Amino acid sequence: MASMPQSHSRDCSRPDDDTLQPKLLNVAGILIVGADAALLEGIAQALAAAGHHVLTAATIAEASFAAAAAPPLLAVVDRMLLGTVTDTRSIGLAPGGALVAFGDPGIPLSAPVRRSVLAELRLPLERSRLTALAAHVEERARRTGRDAVAETPPDSRPAL
Repeated sequence: MASMPQSHSRDCSRPDDDTLQPKLLNVAGILIVGADAALLEGIAQALAAAGHHVLTAATIAEASFAAAAAPPLLAVVDRMLLGTVTDTRSIGLAPGGALVAFGDPGIPLSAPVRRSVLAELRLPLERSRLTALAAHVEERARRTGRDAVAETPPDSRPAL
């Protein structure tokens, strides 16, 4: 009777391939911050119709609280609320995220704030440009791998 070759197992266990798959970040997609509720709602509806997940906030403090729970990939903020660079940093963006300012171009942004802003828009007139920017930022994050977090595999060495 011929014996079948048997597989030999090693002492080290190998983690399942499922455990090493990157997991998508829990991001809010787009966070819109401003005092004009009607404008925010209109922009949010336009972005939601384009397939984006949108949250709105009235103040920077409210936006910071929302961003702490789920960091947005794109923050669209009224330029009247962006007084200092600290205001821009208080909104914790997801890795690969960007900041967009909107509002009256007559209100100047300081130089440090201008450097941290991807684009300055006049909403609602440039809502199609905002939709294109949102798609570009999401695609950029996906291409660079910043939309996923890879977990470190568990240590599979035997204990000494």
